[in-house]
Amino acid sequence: TTDGQVKVCLGTQVLNKVTGESTTLLSSQGTVLASGGLANLYTHSTNPPGFNALGSSTALATRAGANTSDLEYVQFHPTALKIPNQSCFLLTEALRGEGAILRDGSGRAFAKDFHPDGELAPRDIVARGVYN
Repeated sequence: TTDGQVKVCLGTQVLNKVTGESTTLLSSQGTVLASGGLANLYTHSTNPPGFNALGSSTALATRAGANTSDLEYVQFHPTALKIPNQSCFLLTEALRGEGAILRDGSGRAFAKDFHPDGELAPRDIVARGVYN
């Protein structure tokens, strides 16, 4: 901070909206913000329309000065099916494990272009390959 003091989050205050009770939770180990997904930050998502995964909690924490880490571990799925005029839905990774082939718009298999294991490459590599 500009005044030389270190700001540390030692816990949270939680409001039970049903009972109106407020509880303070403190920890000397730090605070973990586990508040939901970030899917609506992206143009394409397998979440259903209207699903509340806005990334707003992460944004609020960051704007308040929280240090964030390990955001690359937010769960994502690189394979989905998009049919015109319908919601996009998740294709389980088990399909690739059982021999499904990733194909581009012209029907060409392309997974071996980005990794020797092709469709069985790790999730982040498959996601980058599909994107590129």
